[in-house]
Parts: sequence; structure tokens; C-alpha cells
Amino acid sequence: MDRQTTKSSRWYYGFAALVFVFGCLIAITITVLGTRELPSLIAEAHDLSRMTLVVIPGSTEVTFPETGAYAVYYEYRSVIDDVEYAGCETPPGLVCSLTSSATGADVPVVPDYVETNRYSTGKGSRVGVLAMSITIDEPGIYTFSCRYPDDRPEPRVVLAVGHNIVWELFGIAARPLGSIFLSMAVVFSSAVAAITIAIVVALKTHPSKKQLDAAEGPAHTDGCGA
Repeated sequence: MDRQTTKSSRWYYGFAALVFVFGCLIAITITVLGTRELPSLIAEAHDLSRMTLVVIPGSTEVTFPETGAYAVYYEYRSVIDDVEYAGCETPPGLVCSLTSSATGADVPVVPDYVETNRYSTGKGSRVGVLAMSITIDEPGIYTFSCRYPDDRPEPRVVLAVGHNIVWELFGIAARPLGSIFLSMAVVFSSAVAAITIAIVVALKTHPSKKQLDAAEGPAHTDGCGA
């Protein structure tokens, strides 16, 4: 192998390494861009100020900004206007309704008690557990109201209407999966490309047995015969 061929093959090997390094840099960039908003999204999901509180029995207006699934949490520990509310951890039996202010149509409020779907503030001043679910097909303002089946006025409890915190966190956690899988695909593709280049260069520059035999010339004998 001459010096020029050796120099050329080294350049191609370097190019193969550069392909892999460049692929890794692209993968890192994709991962960073796909995950950089996670902290703010998680903080937003835990922002209880987005929930609309209502003291039951009673009613209040709730604005649903978009279509989709929403939740009604029973806050067995809560504070509204410096008034503390406390009750049993299990949601009480309630009759609730949700009515569109624009159309007057009723939206089903479905019992959906999930003990593990809960939230709590740092000092535990507010603790809520999922009690009901709502599906909104038309964004807008709705009137949410609840009462006891026998219309008794006590005990007074607090419900919070808004996003489903646990499912929202699951959705946030799923967002970076696409970028992670794409990053892995980029790394794998760049590795395959680099290995392919290296193999092709090796096959092109490494002399075969026939080439070596031709370079050595015909075999010599001593003239004595076999």
C-alpha cells in the first residue's frame, strides 16, 4: 500500500468517526430541546391556583378553556378566605351537575373516586383526592353545583374543579419519549453509517491475496526440477 493510499484511507476513517460524533451531537441537541420545558410543565401541573374551589352545598362558575377530560377533587383539608375545612378522607355522597352557560346543556359529572390520585400542598393545608370526572366537548363557562341527596346543609365541604393532575403529569412524562427515541435512532444510524464507511475503506485499501501474489512476481525455481 503506497503512502498516498494510506493517507487517503486515514482521511476516510476520520470522516467515519466524524459522522458518529456529529450524530451524537444531534442526538444530544434533540434530547435537550425535548426535555428543557419539563420543569416548568411539572410546576404548572402542580399549580393548584388553576383549580376552581366551591363550598358544597353550593355552586360556582367554572371556565373550561379547552375540550378534554377534567377532574373534580374532594379537598378533605382546605382553606378558603382564611376559613379551614376538614372532613373524612373519603368523598361524601353528592348529587352534582354541570350546565353550560351558553347553551344550557348539561354535562355528566361521573363519580370517579381514585384513592391514589391525590395532591397535597407543602404544609398540607390543602389535600385533595379525585372524586369525579368531567368531559368537556365545548370550551366555555359552566355552572357547577352540588348538594346532598337529602338536601341537608351540613357538613360543608370543598370541591376543586380543574385539570386531572395525575393524568397531566403522565402526559408531561410521555412528551420527551419521542425525542429520546429519535435521539437513539440518530445515534444508531450514525454508528451504522460510520461502521459502513470504515468497512468499505478497509475493503478498498487492504490488498487481496491475488494482489499480493502479483506484486511478488512469478515464483523462481533452481532449475533442478521436481
